[in-house]
Amino acid sequence: MDRQTADQLQRARGGDVEAFAYVATAFRDQLVEWARPFTPDAEDAAQEALLLAYAKLGELRQPEAFAGWLRALVRSAAIRQARRRKPDALEVVEAIVEEVPDAAENRELRQAVQGAVRQLTPALAAVIEAHYMRGEKLEEMAHTLGLPLGTVKRRLFEAREKLRSKLAGHWPSGGDDEWRG
Repeated sequence: MDRQTADQLQRARGGDVEAFAYVATAFRDQLVEWARPFTPDAEDAAQEALLLAYAKLGELRQPEAFAGWLRALVRSAAIRQARRRKPDALEVVEAIVEEVPDAAENRELRQAVQGAVRQLTPALAAVIEAHYMRGEKLEEMAHTLGLPLGTVKRRLFEAREKLRSKLAGHWPSGGDDEWRG
């Protein structure tokens, strides 16, 4: 953190709203980047974290730890956003199930897939949603989520593997290849 931002943070800790606005502006882009791996609602998570940071700024014991403290607040806010969004993320189930012939009418399979997606971490659910629900290509996903391409590939692989193991015995014969994309 540069000296001017540190000075503004010190003023904000004393209750100066304009100083906090300066600090918030200095961290704005970084907040959104920190939230992106956890939720597609990164802007909302960043805003929520800033409100919480302002309310709890007096609790910050070490001003030099502000960036790490703020990052933890953003991560928590992003995870809350992802959990709130979880019902929307379950729409990905429809896309996955409809890819397999005759599976769309299989209520048991649909329920199994929904349960398996609910058990994924927000980061893994985000890549499943982007790929299967929104039809994004890997490069698009990397850009949208603000992640390196390799991380997106690894998360998609991990999410598929977790779903595959959770759904063992539920998938129609031969349907396993659909998950290999």
